[in-house]
Amino acid sequence: MRTVTVEVPEGHMVKIVKEESMQSTQKVMGGGKFEFEGETFIPGDVIINPNRGGGSMMILSEIREERPLPFLPAIKVPFGLVAYVPSNDEGDRVFVKLTPEAGIGGMKGFRKATEEEKAKMLAAMKEEKHYSFNFEKLQPEYIPTVGDVVIVWDDNNKENAVVGIMNEVDETSNPYKINDGTWYKNCDKFVSEKQYKNLIDGKE
Repeated sequence: MRTVTVEVPEGHMVKIVKEESMQSTQKVMGGGKFEFEGETFIPGDVIINPNRGGGSMMILSEIREERPLPFLPAIKVPFGLVAYVPSNDEGDRVFVKLTPEAGIGGMKGFRKATEEEKAKMLAAMKEEKHYSFNFEKLQPEYIPTVGDVVIVWDDNNKENAVVGIMNEVDETSNPYKINDGTWYKNCDKFVSEKQYKNLIDGKE
């Protein structure tokens, strides 16, 4: 609690009002099921808004109730690890994140995607970002691809992981060769410096 001291001149009055935080508030909709406008959604559902970004899609992780400002009504916002924006003037169409993020607006206008729509998103993930999605583990999985910037390491040796360019992939016990000519047993796509630091620190 913050304490404020105010000096009041004799003969004057002070009106005390409740101080409201201007920080955004959010509430996670729990239980593994999320209700929106009479429809039930679960983690792993592929959702689509046909009227946004040429049919923006997301693989749902959760729905949060957010109020960006105290005087605005709360809205439900989808969060996910993977989003797909077919018509994006800024370039990228597929977005793969390390932790669930928003970015495609509120839930208004979204519905569950058809199998055909879902297949289109998964094909774009594979072609443009070299990822598949494990719907059992509810997480994206990297498809090792020559030419990608990757993090490689051997078993039980993450602290010595290095970053390089994938040069070759084969079917041996150490299948990943990077640009310095060395082979490794494990690899992941390099996404950020934070991701790399977390991995060598044992946080990944």
